[in-house]
Amino acid sequence: RSDWCISRQRTWGVPIPVFYDRQTDEPLLNEETLSHVQRLVAEHGTDVWWTSTEAELLPEPYASDAGRWRKGTDTMDVWFDSGSSWASVAEAREGLRYPADLYLEG
Repeated sequence: RSDWCISRQRTWGVPIPVFYDRQTDEPLLNEETLSHVQRLVAEHGTDVWWTSTEAELLPEPYASDAGRWRKGTDTMDVWFDSGSSWASVAEAREGLRYPADLYLEG
């Protein structure tokens, strides 16, 4: 489908790590913010997005102006997430290969 949406509005799932300007709704999503959130998720798990403040989730220089930003609440579509996460797992774990013959989740 050309109009497939990767986000969902639900209270569980893998968060889309985007911030929005509180006044303009302009998104903040760049290499700096993604890398910072990625490090936090690697250390604390995806719940860090839901349990941390914007000041904790934003890298400098954005963290010092954290009041300007609100974190997004959308999550990855479960079909998109499960349809793509296997590639990261197969690439990162020794003994697995790409492409995978079979990938089970549960």
